[in-house]
Amino acid sequence: MASHASEDDDLRRLGTFLRGCYGRPHEHHAELSSTNDRALEWMRAGAPHGAVVTADAQRAGRGRRGRTWHSPPGESLYVSLVVRPDRPPDRPDGFGALGLAVGVGLHEGLPRLRAPVWLKWPNDLTVEGRKLGGILCEARWIGNVPEVVVGFGLNVHGRTFPEPLRALATSIALCRDGEVPGRAVLLAELLVALEGAIEPFLREGFAAVAERYLPSCEVLGRVVEVGDREAPDRARRAVAERLDQDGALWVRPVDGGPPLRVESSDVWIAP
Repeated sequence: MASHASEDDDLRRLGTFLRGCYGRPHEHHAELSSTNDRALEWMRAGAPHGAVVTADAQRAGRGRRGRTWHSPPGESLYVSLVVRPDRPPDRPDGFGALGLAVGVGLHEGLPRLRAPVWLKWPNDLTVEGRKLGGILCEARWIGNVPEVVVGFGLNVHGRTFPEPLRALATSIALCRDGEVPGRAVLLAELLVALEGAIEPFLREGFAAVAERYLPSCEVLGRVVEVGDREAPDRARRAVAERLDQDGALWVRPVDGGPPLRVESSDVWIAP
């Protein structure tokens, strides 16, 4: 297994392993409140498209809907990428499905694991029902052109998790036989794959990556709960049927009624 002190695990050395455009420039911190917060500051100060912020630890890492992200030092990837589209969206769906394109890139850039990695719509990567990683996109608009920070966390070396995450989370180390890639090497590979998914998406929208997303979409054809994960008693059970051209999820309630279009609600596999 890669040592946490090895050169290929040292995120300060990311530039040594880069093969694409993303990650240039790169800013690394031993600790931050969150990489998204720092990337948003850097973006406002002029950080270019493809700039990356990493940290060994986060004090206030977050996911969707303001939830906290478990961020122990040195075990995982905490990354934020600056995305600056060069023109306004010329499609009705805009850039709303960017997180799905990010999921495609992360999925394609991961090393081989013992079990399949699934994309749980809209923003998680899972293995055998446990969360391997999560995505959080945050945007601001300059006129009619958005500037976006794409944040993602990926569990790499960790083998234990605190309650209540123990039954819900996993890591590359727990899902891979043999050597676990160092975080710098792994991130360099992920950035190449992200570039190969995000750039076509910025030009053509979700259609550019849909065929790469759909085979690994965990929820399609499954009975799911739709609502607020913090209030499951108010969730609605439905069958996830298809993704729209803009990446929205269409579900059919199991208790009858017309299909529902889901754009931003929590969705989880029904027990």
